[in-house]
This record gives sequence, structure tokens and C-alpha cells, in this order.
Amino acid sequence: MVRRRRWRVVMTVTLLGAGIVGPLAAQRAFEPTRWELGIDLAGLIPVGEFQQFIDAGGGLDLSLLRYFDQGRHIGLRFDGGFALYGHERFQVPLLPTTGRILVDVTTDNMIFGLGLGPQVTLLRGRFRPYAYGTAGFGYFATISSVSGSATLEDFASTTNFDDWTTQLSLGGGFTWRVSSGRHPIALGASTRYVYNGSVVYLNEGGLVDNPDGSATLYPIRSNANYVVIRLGLTVGF
Repeated sequence: MVRRRRWRVVMTVTLLGAGIVGPLAAQRAFEPTRWELGIDLAGLIPVGEFQQFIDAGGGLDLSLLRYFDQGRHIGLRFDGGFALYGHERFQVPLLPTTGRILVDVTTDNMIFGLGLGPQVTLLRGRFRPYAYGTAGFGYFATISSVSGSATLEDFASTTNFDDWTTQLSLGGGFTWRVSSGRHPIALGASTRYVYNGSVVYLNEGGLVDNPDGSATLYPIRSNANYVVIRLGLTVGF
């Protein structure tokens, strides 16, 4: 009889513990995160006057989002990204007196951007659409570098031309959560319109080498606005 009572007490305590700890553990497993880090492949599509001078480009975008409410609807977003919109590569002799040693000369036309602004996110399930706006700066640069033809490491580089501008963006997209837990992962897609206003920049072919060893620049001044399409993932923490 005593053993039966002991077993009943043990079973009762075990069931009560499971009834209390189980929901708490589940709640902890699905506890909303306050931060999200996003990594996206980005495609650049020029619009307006900008599309007269460059073709499409591509690069990488990073985002960091801080939520301020329990439902994760209101947040502050930090965006950073880089896109390549022009690329040239050719070989020249390292020394003018011999063609035995060749080096690769690469010229890249790039845009860097940083922005900060609010984000509003809807719904609370796996599918979460959102919209955001940011303000910051854009940096347009044309950079040439030299590397050995048998290695990818640059041993010399120079910035041929650059310009800074105020950058505003407005975007939206959605995420689809594919895993939960302490660090939930979601896949996502988004698009944003980036306003740079008037910028002075070089496009592909805008830097020409002369026979005497000098170089001639052909800068362009135009509006440099574009649309970015992004595909990637976010990780909560």
C-alpha cells in the first residue's frame, strides 16, 4: 500500500511538472526575437535618366532590424549594401620592355549605400509582409586595381573617380519563416526604390587609357535612381 501511494505521488508530481514546464518550454522556444539580421542577393535596375547610361547591376545587401514591441510590428531598420554596375578587365605587360610578365588590370564601377529608418511589419504567423523607408548616403566610385595573372590578390589599386550623395529609399517585401526556436530563420523577397538625385559618376568605358600612359575621364552627371530586387534570408536573435 505504501509503495502504491508513493508511486501515485510520484506520477502526480510528474504530470503536474509536465503540465507546467511543457508550456513554458514551448513558450520559450517560440519567444519572439527582438533583432533580425538579413543577408540578400541584390539586383539593380536603373530607372529614368540613369538607364540611359548603365545596364543592370548586382551585389549584396545587409540589414539589421530592431523591434520595439512584443508583436514585432514596429522596428528600426539599418540597411547597407553594395552593387557593381560596370566591370572591365584586360592584360598588360608589367614592364614596357618585356611582355613575359603580364598583369590583370580591373576597373569596377560601384555603388555603396547606408540608410536608417522605420519599418512596419504586419501579421504574426509564418508569412509577414512589411514596408519601410530609410535615409542615408550613397557613394559612387570607380576603382582600378592590378593583380598578377596567376593570382586574384591585388597588389595596387586607385580610386579613379568618386562622388557622394544623399540617398533615400522606400521599400517593402515579405518573409516566410522556415524554422523556429532561439534563432528563427526566414526566407524573404523585397524590392525598394532608391533616390539619389543628381550624381557625377563614370560608367563602363568612361575611363580611357592614352598612348602616353595618361588616362582620360569622361564623367557623367545625371539623376542616378534605381530599383533594387532582393532575395535572401533573415536570422532572429
